[in-house]
Amino acid sequence: MDTNMTFRIDNQTKTRMTKICNQLGITPSTAFNIFANAFVRTGWMPFPVRLETPAPEMTREQMLADTDDILDDYAQDYEKMSE
Repeated sequence: MDTNMTFRIDNQTKTRMTKICNQLGITPSTAFNIFANAFVRTGWMPFPVRLETPAPEMTREQMLADTDDILDDYAQDYEKMSE
């Protein structure tokens, strides 16, 4: 059964996130679900939390390459957990 979750996000972040999600062909809801599932699966933040300013505009190819790297990391973690 699905449930709703409500939280606040500033308008500029929402606009930028929506733009990136559109470029990736997903919705912000899907992006949050990917995050939530990775968080639950690993039991911690699914990415390093650090002070870093991302590039304001990335190409679709750069975003997909980053996504591939992240998914490869998750696959390795998942294999380790299944051993």
